[in-house]
Amino acid sequence: MINVLVLGVGGNVSQGILKALRASDLELHIVGACIGPLSTGLYMCDEACISPYANNPKFIGWLTGVCNEKNIDIVLTGVEENIRAIAKDIDTFRAGTKAIFISSSYEQLLVGQDKLATCRWLKENGCNYPDFCELTDKKGCEELAKRTGYPLIAKPCSGKSAQGIFFIRNDEELSRFAGTDGYVLEECLGTDKDEYTVGCYCNKEGRLMDVIVMHRDLRHGTTMHAVVVENEAIRAEAERICKAYKPGGPMNIQMRVDKTGRAVCFEMNVRFSGTTAMRANFGYRDVEAMIREYVLGEEIDGCFNVRPGEAFRYDNEMYIFGDAVQQMADEGSISDLSRYEIRYDNTLAKLPSPKRKS
Repeated sequence: MINVLVLGVGGNVSQGILKALRASDLELHIVGACIGPLSTGLYMCDEACISPYANNPKFIGWLTGVCNEKNIDIVLTGVEENIRAIAKDIDTFRAGTKAIFISSSYEQLLVGQDKLATCRWLKENGCNYPDFCELTDKKGCEELAKRTGYPLIAKPCSGKSAQGIFFIRNDEELSRFAGTDGYVLEECLGTDKDEYTVGCYCNKEGRLMDVIVMHRDLRHGTTMHAVVVENEAIRAEAERICKAYKPGGPMNIQMRVDKTGRAVCFEMNVRFSGTTAMRANFGYRDVEAMIREYVLGEEIDGCFNVRPGEAFRYDNEMYIFGDAVQQMADEGSISDLSRYEIRYDNTLAKLPSPKRKS
């Protein structure tokens, strides 16, 4: 039995990790953790507990304590704040527990979690990049507008899920917003229909195992529909980025194809992504690969056999009977969630299969 701790299970990325774990053939005992008792993912695990925030000075101590108490083999999370906190203090974490945590370096995370730093890194490393400048650079903004024309897109350097993004459509708006701190101004690449998400995974030797390219439709920064596609320009650019960046484990590259057909990265998520569960179902099993490689010491080529298909994300419900949520709030943990009746709405799963033509 492999004991896995998944942090931040209230978020969709960590919930995708949970789904990928459940879809694997591995024998797992999953401990979930999040900051409050109303985090849905807590009740998808075998046991669960409340965690401090990643910026809490006691976070690493709490984490090593839980890992030792629960005999955790590996820690997984899709929450950038958690990843950054552990990577920054990785020596303390490794000294305090036998549990494994895999990520890119702290310095790499800082690049991936800052959109301005990402643009600069892409430019410096000979990769395709959107034309850009800091929004505080008024002269640079004016020159960018002359080079690319309007509209331009302004993004918070440290934003996520499309929060805080706005468009600048003319000189008047540019004059009004130029000088805003904490933003990067970029050219608009293609359209919403030209957007792709690319899953990448590098093994412990740094070899890129494969990529999965999905054309996607977004709603509020979340992928609602994705189609597995073959696109050589996108694949080649993702491989070039990974060769230069050398991520530790997973990385998600968001790209658009411009009007010339050039594949351009505009964001790097140096972690598992919100489409992790979708990818696992299409044969790109990077969560399983990490466990097989680092915990079991197995070869992982068999975890990357991508098949074509489409994925749709839709709303669902969970029903918890009894006092599990109250116990989580009062005691901060539940050691055996199987004691409670927890149901998912699987009504749609009971629809009859279409009849085959004779």
